[in-house]
Amino acid sequence: MDRAATLALARGARRLLVKAGDGILRLDAGARPLGESDVVKYLVHEDGFLRVPVLVLGDLLVRGYTEELYREALGG
Repeated sequence: MDRAATLALARGARRLLVKAGDGILRLDAGARPLGESDVVKYLVHEDGFLRVPVLVLGDLLVRGYTEELYREALGG
């Protein structure tokens, strides 16, 4: 998925969970959507493409996969 498609995918996202090393990075933009710079920073690789699994749940974007990450995202 290229940069434009990734930005379109993230258009309604207000929260982002990212697998970061051994932990989880959490971003919450509150009432407004995530900024383009955050979307690009955490989702778009240097080659301009999204190359990791992304789960979209309403206003939540989840980048990457670990059991802990998906438990938090899915409320379990």
